[in-house]
Amino acid sequence: MAAMSSTARRSNPVAALWDRLPTVSPRVFRVLTLISLVFLGLIVVTGGAVRLTGSGLGCPTWPQCGDGSFTPHSEYALHGAVEFGNRMVSILMGVFMLVTPLAALRLADRRARRDLVWLSFGLWAGFVSQAVLGGITVLTDLHPATVAAHFLLSMLLLVDGVVLYRRARQGAGPVTVSVRRELLWLARVLVVVAAGVLVLGTVVTGTGPHSGDDEKAKRFGFDIVNVAQLHADSAMLVTGLAVAMAFAVRIAKASQEARRWADVLVVTIVAQAAVGFTQYFLGIPAGLVALHVTGATLMWIAALRLWLALPDRPSLITPALASAVVDVGAVIDTHDADSASTVVDAVDHPVSAAPSRVVTAQLTD
Repeated sequence: MAAMSSTARRSNPVAALWDRLPTVSPRVFRVLTLISLVFLGLIVVTGGAVRLTGSGLGCPTWPQCGDGSFTPHSEYALHGAVEFGNRMVSILMGVFMLVTPLAALRLADRRARRDLVWLSFGLWAGFVSQAVLGGITVLTDLHPATVAAHFLLSMLLLVDGVVLYRRARQGAGPVTVSVRRELLWLARVLVVVAAGVLVLGTVVTGTGPHSGDDEKAKRFGFDIVNVAQLHADSAMLVTGLAVAMAFAVRIAKASQEARRWADVLVVTIVAQAAVGFTQYFLGIPAGLVALHVTGATLMWIAALRLWLALPDRPSLITPALASAVVDVGAVIDTHDADSASTVVDAVDHPVSAAPSRVVTAQLTD
């Protein structure tokens, strides 16, 4: 049966070509996840620039930018250039969204790292959904509901991107929790409340100015004072939770990573609150709104990183650490069968191994 399968693959030119592709190293894949994450954040900023410059309909058709052309006509001037630039960033991001899952399928340990494969394909599926939703947003003349959905889908994609970025730097294996369950649940509540702040922020955006097009775009029919106050109240709640987390991770003796991201989150939220109140009392100038959108993206990433820093996963065994393990194995007593098997296991499976056994072997040298 195996011989027949091998023969079938050789007779299939696509499968044969795929088999000849080089294996992707974990380091290259980690770089791809970083680039993808940067693009996921960048597209939020460029999308905000489109709205704040009134360029949401700078290209009045989609996917073309005007009848019969994929590039902006001269009569669309600056607005067409801004919207076209945002589409170019989206296309470039799409390239990396496609390359990343293909690279995941070429990892040497792809069978053990199905999580990386699924998360990578999640990015691609999310990108396709964003492209479709972007077209719908243009065709509905920037209805605030579709604009809000466009932004919130970007935030959902950031969840996938952040998790993928972190998983690519961890080994395969089960999740363990070394902190109290209450702390983990507090982090989860913090993420949910932060998501609620983002949702209310889109309601404020859909109610206030900067619709993306001053002539055609519709607005929500809410009172701007009431929705802004509700958004501010939710921001105060997430601020309190973030401060509580900053103290809790220290009392619970959580990891240095968790403490660092708790501090980053507090600083980001305080800065966001300052920008939010300032822009409200100054009449919502476009420059401060752009800064607020960027801050919201950074706050979301920090909240996710704090949540992900609490559970433990096996360490990623890099080639340098694998080499160190080999050096340890050279001086281990050959009569110690258990230690010798640990070294052999770490070298034969260099991507992830039980870190406690490797460290024990090093400390007992």
